[in-house]
Amino acid sequence: APPTPAPGGAPPAPRPPRRRRRGPAPGPPLPAGGNDVFVTSRSDFRAQLRRCQRLLAPGGAPGAAPGPAPPGELRLHGLGLAVPRTINLALQLQAGAGGALRLHASTSSVPLRAPRHRRPAAPDGHESGDGDGEDGDPPRHNSAIHIRLCREAPC
Repeated sequence: APPTPAPGGAPPAPRPPRRRRRGPAPGPPLPAGGNDVFVTSRSDFRAQLRRCQRLLAPGGAPGAAPGPAPPGELRLHGLGLAVPRTINLALQLQAGAGGALRLHASTSSVPLRAPRHRRPAAPDGHESGDGDGEDGDPPRHNSAIHIRLCREAPC
């Protein structure tokens, strides 16, 4: 339906362009491959354990994307609060395999982005800071762990 003219016969005022609400910016790129498991503190531990056992089983990754991980190898990644759970998962997998799995762990830190929120205005009515959301604090980091599990001895 055509827009109805404003009173007095003048054409309607143009609408301002709609702004899309954007989500958070994407994080650092994740390793690609079918044998990468990203452990979270929200997922069911037993379900994560079963998934890892299935991936480690011979031919256990049906349709897995070809990636840098060879068959019989699994890489676990945990970030922040999920680090202890990732370690526990790796140790449970090793105990369940009767010592046939070797573990190789490495740690790193991931820079965190500050939440983008408006700071309150100063008492004189002016915005504080330069408006880009950074207030001069040093960047924060979150600890991460990466554990490689492999079946072969020369892993």
